[in-house]
Amino acid sequence: MQLLKEVRDIERFTEILGVLFEEGFEFAIDEVKLSHLIPFSKKVAVGLKPKKDRKHEEKLRRTLERLGPTFIKFGQMLSVRSDMLPREYIKELEKLQDDVKPFPFEQVKSTIEKELGKPLYDLFRTFDKTPIASASISQVHRAILKTGEKVAVKVQRPNIQKQMLADIDIMRVLAGILQKHFPKTKPYKPLQVVSEFEAWTKKELDFLLEANNAIRFKGNFTNSQTVHIPKVFTEYTTEKILVTEFIDGIELHHVDELKKKGIDVEKALENGFNAVLKQVFEDGLFHADPHPGNILVLDDASVAFVDFGIVGHFDDKLKNLAIDMLSGVLNQDADSVVETLLELGTQGDVNRDELKEDVKEIIDPLQYMKLNEEHLSVVIEELVGLAAKHKIQISPSFVLFGKTIVTLEGVALEYDPKFPIIEKSRPFLEKLILKRYSPREQVKSLMRETKKYKRFIQQFPEKATRALETLQRGKVQIHLEDMDINRLSHEIDKSSNRIAYSLVIAGLLIASAFLVQVPKGPFFYGVPFVAFVTFIPAAILGFVLIISILREKY
Repeated sequence: MQLLKEVRDIERFTEILGVLFEEGFEFAIDEVKLSHLIPFSKKVAVGLKPKKDRKHEEKLRRTLERLGPTFIKFGQMLSVRSDMLPREYIKELEKLQDDVKPFPFEQVKSTIEKELGKPLYDLFRTFDKTPIASASISQVHRAILKTGEKVAVKVQRPNIQKQMLADIDIMRVLAGILQKHFPKTKPYKPLQVVSEFEAWTKKELDFLLEANNAIRFKGNFTNSQTVHIPKVFTEYTTEKILVTEFIDGIELHHVDELKKKGIDVEKALENGFNAVLKQVFEDGLFHADPHPGNILVLDDASVAFVDFGIVGHFDDKLKNLAIDMLSGVLNQDADSVVETLLELGTQGDVNRDELKEDVKEIIDPLQYMKLNEEHLSVVIEELVGLAAKHKIQISPSFVLFGKTIVTLEGVALEYDPKFPIIEKSRPFLEKLILKRYSPREQVKSLMRETKKYKRFIQQFPEKATRALETLQRGKVQIHLEDMDINRLSHEIDKSSNRIAYSLVIAGLLIASAFLVQVPKGPFFYGVPFVAFVTFIPAAILGFVLIISILREKY
């Protein structure tokens, strides 16, 4: 059979089919005509067992758990993609636990010595043989360096890379089967999802990438009093070994333990939430594995982030759109939310009126709720689900950001069912909006646009010449009137002049704003004369610019 030729590991493929059969997916195996690969004894055993009426999402979760580390990781990736799966599947996949049996210390020792080229105890003064955490890709041990620093040593499981990539090859075959034989799965793009998971996995398997991420995060929080990022010891770090400062803290979701220790839980939650907002909206680089176990709370209620294998990225456009989205939600502005959703995703044929009505159903009830009854996480989840319903493809980074907010609010509500997370986030968002529309930011925006126009003007003759030569080689004749070229040149000149005017106006306004604070000198109606003089030409130029634009429009 052609299908089996694509499978490198037939034994593992058969094992996976067997688990699918046992968990109630025999109809799918029959549909693709692979039931002959299921041993007769297994068919009899399954037939004799009493049938349990399980939901499809539960069957999927149980299947992934039984198939081992790669499939558990895959399920965890799917659990943060509320733009792809229905909510009931998301909730069920969130139950997947990445907690597996540790591998022997001798293998840990062997891996470290092979990677770092020295005996273990030439590198470490002490090394705890029992791991403090064990997951599908690696496990973590506590140790002390020869220099005296307490460290966490993350060691990759032996042969895990080979094992996971082999499983991903089988996943790709299964995804191809789904797309071919089950048309209803096509909108979810199974092959694309597997490719995303492969890229995700390769990043997680390279600890040098994780080390680089941690270093960048530490730089972003250098002067912070409320957020701690562990130091990376690069001289002890390789693709399979990661050594970082040991953080002695309590996981954020262990609320009872935090209370017993007398830590201000509300302050810790606020610190964690503000740290995530800073990562997203100021740094453009955020922790994309929202598991609350990756956020530790220290004695002073400050928080520490660990495990930087997967990070999300927000460019300036995504930052501004996310701010618009949250601002629209906070102000119950359905039009703003609709426009933002359409800009966030790849738009096909979207019925705006239907989309707006659906958005209003989600955000309108907020105006009738008390502050402590508003749940930001629910709104974000529903909006992401709404985007999927209307075939709007949202950036994965935005979905990951939404999942992080969902996780943090979930912990906050566990601590206090009336925790007002929307009200806690409002000051930060208002500060961001004010900063976004400040004169300094407007000048930066104008400078960026000017560079684009400059690049376009500089490259236009060369690109036009190249295009004409290409067309000429294809024996296609192009006739251009001189008046068209002149009109284009005139429009470009006019646009450049307006941009230059705008830059001058912005510069004068900024200078005037600074000069208002001059304490000495002559004053005019309570305003320093020098600031007033600077403002006058800005006002005149602005007036002239507006008149010229209006005259052209009408």
